[in-house]
Amino acid sequence: MPPAVPPYRIRHLTGRAESDMLGAQAMNWRSKGGLPPESAPILDALRDGREIAVLVDTHHNALVACLQLDRAALSTPPWTDAGNTQPTLGISCAATAPGAEYNLNWLLTIWARHYAALCDYTRVAVAVPLRHEHDRASDRFINQLVDEWGWHRLGTADAPGGEAIVLTADACRADNLNALIATELPVAPAEKDGAS
Repeated sequence: MPPAVPPYRIRHLTGRAESDMLGAQAMNWRSKGGLPPESAPILDALRDGREIAVLVDTHHNALVACLQLDRAALSTPPWTDAGNTQPTLGISCAATAPGAEYNLNWLLTIWARHYAALCDYTRVAVAVPLRHEHDRASDRFINQLVDEWGWHRLGTADAPGGEAIVLTADACRADNLNALIATELPVAPAEKDGAS
């Protein structure tokens, strides 16, 4: 009996056409998810050729989420001197298709922590931008990360158009994750000198 195919696989984008399609889809996903359709950070990351991982629904061969990986951590995090020595994988520009079978945000955070551990990072960090003073969607996501998914508030950082809450989580392997996601990203070891 052949092994079961995981319902998702995560990989890099495969060219300009797919990059353009993802940009359009991300704006649509945000709009349908009740978020402002403006997705300038995602579009900027795609235009600049930053490392974007896409989650593909293997049964429908459709892109259902994206995530930027920043192997140099975050550009303006409030790291302490002690924290700066920990190799940290930054994640940003996450967008997910609404109405998917699994909670894709949860699945991406589990995958990011697992992938970080495979690459010998100590932790994962994300800056969740607050678009305005009473940003319920961002507040809800932050509370979900902290209260349900084991992330920790590190502090605040400047973000385009305002402020962001910086959250971290320990890198940790999820040994059964390969039943849900096949990872096609190469394992790239973290630098150990604090530069990552």
